Formats: sequence, structure tokens, C-alpha cells
Amino acid sequence: MTRFGRASKLAAAMLGGALVLSACSDDSDESNEDSNAGGGGGGTITYAMAQPWDSFNQTTAGANTVANGQVMHQALSGFWQFGNDDGQPIPNEDFGTFEKTSDDPLTVEYDIHQDAVWSDGTPIDCDDVMMWWTAQSGRWDGLFSAPGTQGIEDTAMPECADGDKAFTLVYDQPFADWLTSGPGRGNNAIMPAHVVAEQGGLSPEEFLAALQGDDPEAVQAAADFFNEGWLINGALPDASMIPTSGPFTITDYVPDQSVTLTRNEAYWGEPAAADSIVFRTIAEPEQVQALQNGEVDIIEPQPTVDMAQQIEAAEGIESEVAEEYTYEHLDFNFQDGPFADSLALRQAFALCVPYETLVDNLIKPVVPDATVKQVRNVAPWDEGYQEAIDASSATLEEYGVTDIERSRQILEEENAVGTEIVLGTLENQRRNDAGLLIQSSCDEAGFQVDFQPAADFFDTTGALSEGRFDVAMYAWSGSPDRSGWNSTYRTAVECSPDGKGNNNGCYSNEELDQLLDDVLRTSELSEAVDLTAQIEAHLWEDMVTIPLYQHPGITAWNSQVSGVVPNPSQNGIVWNADTWSRG
Repeated sequence: MTRFGRASKLAAAMLGGALVLSACSDDSDESNEDSNAGGGGGGTITYAMAQPWDSFNQTTAGANTVANGQVMHQALSGFWQFGNDDGQPIPNEDFGTFEKTSDDPLTVEYDIHQDAVWSDGTPIDCDDVMMWWTAQSGRWDGLFSAPGTQGIEDTAMPECADGDKAFTLVYDQPFADWLTSGPGRGNNAIMPAHVVAEQGGLSPEEFLAALQGDDPEAVQAAADFFNEGWLINGALPDASMIPTSGPFTITDYVPDQSVTLTRNEAYWGEPAAADSIVFRTIAEPEQVQALQNGEVDIIEPQPTVDMAQQIEAAEGIESEVAEEYTYEHLDFNFQDGPFADSLALRQAFALCVPYETLVDNLIKPVVPDATVKQVRNVAPWDEGYQEAIDASSATLEEYGVTDIERSRQILEEENAVGTEIVLGTLENQRRNDAGLLIQSSCDEAGFQVDFQPAADFFDTTGALSEGRFDVAMYAWSGSPDRSGWNSTYRTAVECSPDGKGNNNGCYSNEELDQLLDDVLRTSELSEAVDLTAQIEAHLWEDMVTIPLYQHPGITAWNSQVSGVVPNPSQNGIVWNADTWSRG
């Protein structure tokens, strides 16, 4: 989970204090020159991302990835987004307005802009809202997939009729993050209901009636399309299948290479500055070179020492470095494998993880004062960080350290020396290095670690989504909201790609579920701090996941591109991509 506003400390450590590296750039990329000629004035901006785009619908559990979010952020609009340079939620009045009108019961009134339409001209109105609410509320036992309900499960069905633009959410209990639980950009965006209706064999009017009725079978075919029909399988769907509501439409796709967004001429708000944005899939170790060569204009990789040095030496590049909410962690598989029913083996694995070595080798060369991360859901600069550590201190002292001898002792006591472990992760340089360090250390303790980095680790059919791991190493990126991390530990509807939400390990505990409910209901900071500390203590005691380190982040861009504003939330740099332009 990401946070900026701390650029000066990290920049001094990583780039010698050079936040802006300016000089004349080599603008020799012929494709950029061609695309900029005679356009709408803003030209084409190319952004490099490490993972390929694979779904038009980021709002399902299986497709809730960073890559999908980056592409879809400017294609699907909403009432709010995480924005500015501090990552706080900000309203999007182009889409509409909203207002909390009551605290008891909690009531929020929404009004979609009267001119709001999908890029095919279809009005955005009641049927879209009802499909959004059905999916986000978890109604009908998750018939429509969603990463997490985030408070909408506590709301009554909105009352609206065909064509209505206004609707109201009435909560049956308090919800602290009500502002960000309503329709926004990202994994709770509103999707085009008229497309889903047609694919389900229904007219929009029939679909709306079915959503407002009590017969889930009537929308089964539509829900199947919602969950799976927008996956990108080798070709871009017909334009009629992917209408957008944001400043851009999706107009071109080259499998595993690029996806192109073009200015949405039907957009009723402020037009996008750039004619188009191209998202190119480029491995992180190659991104700095691609930026220097003019192949791309903006990069946002996980920084390494080599990357920092390359950027510092480059000409015509501006950059910014900052701490992030994003943190690296290890997740256990509670559905299958040796860790599923054995706390002792999870403890043994925690003891063989080389925490200090990981930070010393991978993070301190970039951020000299970096430390091992001891809790999951509170960043070091947020309220409650020390309280969370204090609540977990007993377990941290016993199992939050590297102790190979004690790890092997547990394996011997459990008659488990030689236990084979599949460690899965996304293949990139930092994680390859981290995985080998963990493999070496835990093999020494008596495990047999099969390290399996994979380029498709985060894909909808990848190892993480399908549970093909014993331990998974990856990062969570998000926001300061408590509801942002809540579903990660909540008992899943079912342990399937669409049913587990963000709970990739399929952990389940009724006591923790209650704490997770409680922390969402309080608006008192002191109470939230206490509940979060209790949650962290439980996660350590039951060894649900293992935090490793906070991510440093770096953004670098061609100095001829204007409008680039790094953002700390899960939206990342693309939060204001509609303002990017060249020249």
C-alpha cells in the first residue's frame, strides 16, 4: 500500500537528493514522432508496465491486479478516486456528485451527471448502478465476483427505475470508509450493464427487473459473462463489448505487448489532453533503458540500485522517489499443502526466513535506513504503527526473527524434515533474488523449497489465483483505508479464483472476522488503532502471513511530457493520465 509525501528522505538516500534530472532528451523515437503529428495537440504518451493487461473487468476477484487497474483507470470512471500527490480520496465531479445526508442511519445520496454516457452513447443510469450494487454487496452468495464487499454488504438495495440517474445508499450500521465504498475508479468501478444484459440473453429492462427481483437463476448467464466474459484471450473484443465511461476508450491490443487507449469522443467531461496512451509490457530491468531510448515516456518500476544509478546518470529524465504503502509479504496456503493445518510448520518457516538479509541485500542499498517490516496493515508513518508492533511483541520476539536452529528443531519435533515447499512469485529481479535467499535459508533449516517464479503469476489463471503454491511472495498496494486491506483476511465465500476475494491463502477464522467487522464500524481513531493492533496480533499468533519490508518507489519520465504527478495509492502514476501531454 502506497504513500508519498516523503520524497526528500528517500531521494537523498537513493539519488543523492536529485529529484529532477534535467537536460536535453534524445527524442528520436520515430513512432512517437509519427503519432504526435497532426493529433489533438497532446500526442501519444507511452507508459511501461511489467505485467500484461488481461481483463476489461478489474472488479472481479481474479482480475484485481495492478496491471488491469493501470489500464482501466482512465477507461472506467466513477464518483471518486485516490489522487493528488498525497493519495487521499478526491471527488470526480465529471462523473457526478455525492453527499452524506445522515449519520443515523448512515445515508449517502449519489447523482450521476445528466450527460454521462458510455462511449457507445448508452446513458449511465439505474441498470448500471444495480449491477454494481449486486456485485459489490455480495448478494446471492457472490454470484457476481468481486474482490471484496467493502461495506456495500451493509446497504439496502438502492431504489431506482429505468433511466434514473440518482440513487441512495442506506447503511444498516456505521462504516468508517463510506466515502470510498461508493462507485469509484478501480476495483469497485461501475461496469456497462447493457453489455452484460445482452450477453445474458436479456434486454436492459429485463436485466434491471431481474436484478431487482429475487431469482438469481434469471441472471446466471449474465453473471457468468460478468465474471469471465471480459477476460482478454489473445484478441481485443469487439468495440461494442467494451464501451468505456472515462476519458479514453480501448482501441488496440497486441497480446503480451501493448494496449492502446484513445481519447473518448463521447466523454462529457474535460477531454483528455493526450490523443492516446500506449501501455507497453516491458520487464522492469529493461524499463530504464527503454525510457532512455525513447521507447517509452514514463516508468514506475520497483527500484533497484542499478535502476537508481541509471536514472541518476540519464539526461532528459525527471524522477521522483518516495516511500510507498506497498509492502512485500509471504502468504501461506490454508486450503492445500503442508502449511494448511499446521501452525508448527508455519512457525518453522517463519523462523527460517532471512529477514535482515533480505532488507540488507535488496532494500538498504536503495534506502539505507530501511528496516524489516513487522506489521502488515499499518505503514510506519501512520497512526497506530507502534501500537500494532507492541500488541504482537511476544510472537514477534519468538517467531519474527531468523533462527535456523529453532526452525530445524520444530521440523524434527513434527517429523517434517525434508518437507517440500512450493514458493511462488512474480518473476522479476528483486523477487528472484529474494526467493533464492529464502530458498537457501529454509533449505538449511530442513525444508526443501521449490522456488517457482513465473511471469504469469498474477494472471487470472496464474498460480496465485488458482492456489498453486504453498507460500506466495508478492506485494499489496492500496491506500490508507482500512476497508482496503480488510477483505485480505476475511473468510472467503469459497476458495476459488472468483470466490476468495483478496484472501489468496483462503484463511478463515470467526474471531478475526468479527475484529475485521469491528474495525470497519468505528470512526474513532483511538478505537481503530486498538482494533487494528488486535488484528495484527492475531495474524502473527496464527501465522497467517509474514510481512517482509516496505517498498521504496520511483517514478521517472521524459522531461518533454507534462502533467506527470506521482501518486501513492494503488492508482499509481495513471491517476491523472488524462492530463498528460507532450510538448
